[in-house]
Amino acid sequence: MNPNRDIYHMKIPTIGNEILPFDILVRVFQYYQLDESLIYPIETLLLVCKAWNEAASNYPPLWSTYTIDSYNMVVADIWLRRLPLRLLRSGPTTPLHIDICVFYECTLWSELDTNFSDEKPIIALLNILAGENGTLCARWKSLRFSIDSYVCFTMEGGEHSLKALTYPMPLLTSLELNLYMSPGAVIFPNLPSLTSVFLYNSTFNNYPDVSHALKIEFANTRWNEMHEPMKVPKVQELHISGDIQSFRHPWEYENLRTLVLEKYNQVSSLKGLSMPSLKTLIIEFNQVVQICAVVDFSAIANIHTFDLRGRLPFGEDRKEVYRIISRLLRACIRLRELRINEYVLSILLED
Repeated sequence: MNPNRDIYHMKIPTIGNEILPFDILVRVFQYYQLDESLIYPIETLLLVCKAWNEAASNYPPLWSTYTIDSYNMVVADIWLRRLPLRLLRSGPTTPLHIDICVFYECTLWSELDTNFSDEKPIIALLNILAGENGTLCARWKSLRFSIDSYVCFTMEGGEHSLKALTYPMPLLTSLELNLYMSPGAVIFPNLPSLTSVFLYNSTFNNYPDVSHALKIEFANTRWNEMHEPMKVPKVQELHISGDIQSFRHPWEYENLRTLVLEKYNQVSSLKGLSMPSLKTLIIEFNQVVQICAVVDFSAIANIHTFDLRGRLPFGEDRKEVYRIISRLLRACIRLRELRINEYVLSILLED
């Protein structure tokens, strides 16, 4: 009798997917979602087995994040077909996280105008995500909308081409925009929960509703003929860099604690501003003289952290920078942390 005979005929139990606890499956789904791609979308999970299909289909958060990197008509078409069912699976109340990055080649615009019932795919994607009469906008939690600079959104026949961005968004907390708006179009008028906003390489006709924002970043952004200052009563952190045009500061940043200026081209606009709560100032060496010419030294007396970045200017300009930095440091009577080039620090200590 062969002692190993029974081993060969033994029924070896298999570990079926159906016995995995739901919370373990959710973790698997979440990890898969992080690496989702156009070729391997979340829908792939539905094909593993019946148990996974049922678990994934009944887990709304899995279907509430949309990372859309569209660079040609094929990609746009896939997402236009995929979005309606994903929104259905996300349920009626799950907050939506939207990340749209569109970079088309200019040669494709002739195709864009002849597809999707004469609607550009960008507009079509937003309209689906917004829902009928903007009903889904009430569920938007975060939005990143980055579009190639040559794409201009306009008013056509009195109709807003980006109507999806005009509806109230009561849950939206994070907003990142890179787009060009032609004169006349107004977007994001009502964002009562917005806490963080980043606008870059963009042109707008209005300030988005940032009345509740705690952190605001502008980079290479312009507004078309703005006559009123931006209302930012709660902002605590402000980053401004590059070419900023037609932006009007409020006369006071009452709660501003951190100010970051990098290659800011409108330093003169800071003149006379009140920043009573300012604790951290981050500027570049090559703008020290300009900034200190318009900022009242008494306004920075309460600074705790002073950060100087970038390269030093040459010649006589460098001597002036040293002189101004020395005055700044003497004015910062409550300074706790200094971040500065070691070479500059050594010279200041000798002075």
